[in-house]
Amino acid sequence: MSVYDRRQVVSEIQKTLREFLFTETEVFYYHLENVGVSRDEILDKPEQFVDALHDIFGNGAALIESAIISEISSQNTGSTAEQSLVDVLKSIERRAK
Repeated sequence: MSVYDRRQVVSEIQKTLREFLFTETEVFYYHLENVGVSRDEILDKPEQFVDALHDIFGNGAALIESAIISEISSQNTGSTAEQSLVDVLKSIERRAK
């Protein structure tokens, strides 16, 4: 996909979370909404999304971030090498507008 599609990127994030959380994905989204971020707002609030990952998963959040970046990179053109997840999501949001 040459142009970032918000729905596709959110779908890629959800796919990666399911790989780590299996059936507990909904529990994660419940906690995410408790900090003020809905699924559809992940690209709008990347800092809060990443903070929630770290709050919930601690040191394991880095692995999840890396997997999300890899999934997004494999499905989209554009360099994400050496970028944080927050930077990748902000970049996608700018391109999607």
